[in-house]
Amino acid sequence: MSASGTFIEEELAEKPKTHSWSYVDTGSTRDLRLDFMRGIVIPLLFASHFEYFSALMYIGWERVGVVSTAEIFVILAGIVVGMVFGKRLRNDGLAASMPALMDRSVKLYRTNVVLILIIAAIRFIPEIDSTIITTFHSPFTGKTYPLFPAMESGLFNLLSQALLLRIGPHQFQIIGMYVAMFILVTPFVFFMISRKRVGLLLGLSWVVYLINFGAHEPNPGSPAFRPTGAQFEYAFPILAWQLIYVHGVVVGYFKKEVVAFFGTSRGKALMYLSFLLTAIFWFITWNNPLKEFSSVSFSMISPDTFHSIYGQYFQKYKLGPGRILNVAVLLITMYAILTRFWVPISKALGWFFIPLGQASLYVFYVHIFFLLILANTPLPAMQDFWINTMIHAGLLLLTWAMVRSKFMFKIIPN
Repeated sequence: MSASGTFIEEELAEKPKTHSWSYVDTGSTRDLRLDFMRGIVIPLLFASHFEYFSALMYIGWERVGVVSTAEIFVILAGIVVGMVFGKRLRNDGLAASMPALMDRSVKLYRTNVVLILIIAAIRFIPEIDSTIITTFHSPFTGKTYPLFPAMESGLFNLLSQALLLRIGPHQFQIIGMYVAMFILVTPFVFFMISRKRVGLLLGLSWVVYLINFGAHEPNPGSPAFRPTGAQFEYAFPILAWQLIYVHGVVVGYFKKEVVAFFGTSRGKALMYLSFLLTAIFWFITWNNPLKEFSSVSFSMISPDTFHSIYGQYFQKYKLGPGRILNVAVLLITMYAILTRFWVPISKALGWFFIPLGQASLYVFYVHIFFLLILANTPLPAMQDFWINTMIHAGLLLLTWAMVRSKFMFKIIPN
């Protein structure tokens, strides 16, 4: 995109010496805009998992749209996979790209299993209360569910459940889903791309999604199908969430073509429509009748109407169509803004968000232990808005410092 506002990246290469605020694409598979966007996910992640009401909640808790960190994470993960592994697929072919995919699959799977086993072992330390990461409390039913087998159930039962990803902290479930998706879905996606059957691939993805979305649920609120049997399926049923992952991989593989499309008249029209829809979704979500935001919400949509719309089109676990549209237009909007105003935005905030985005798996890993440590202090029980704000800010800065110093990078996956 040039300073005049054209969103064709090829024009950037022709004008490298201009004093534009725009992002200059070097053609590398490392796109700092995507790293920045993944970094933005981290404060939203902390707002979701460190459930202490603070100033951070005004950007978390679905405040920028009817979307959560999960959708953004999965799509961006897919895009990065499509860019990085897709380059090898394009240059060397399917057979040559498979070993790298398998190596990555093994590393992701091992990371998940090791974390589960570490937490399982921590339960045996009587001085540590591990409830926050070994149980799940439902705010809707008021019930608390164990996420690990009873300690007397035996080692081999524990190992079996861990290897099948049927146990583990609920705050790490999305990584379990990503691991399963990477292992089970990615090879098929690249196979279809290599055979130039992208249209069929996307069509099949939608068919699977629609079958799952419309299926009768014997237990309302729980997915009708859980083909892997893994724990993450309750919150992130793979038949639903594969849709945005598959589309993310395809977008990443064809990134140059997608960016070029937004330089055409139709692409620009779609981009401006995305801006408009992003604003509309923002308006909708600020009508959410959450009691925590009652003093600042718009209240222009009645609570009954809002809950009805939300229940039909924005369910998170089975990925309602409204949520899919919202996250799509939001990401287009974010990417366009970062492209056009990259220089001032990166100077102001890139120092913080880019490192976090480049080490997002590391952040997901260590934040589990932050949850455990904090839960064993008196701080959460104080329930003070400003103390909670300092907790969130302190955790984010500590995480950033750990990433910048590469603390335990040789041990913790990053």
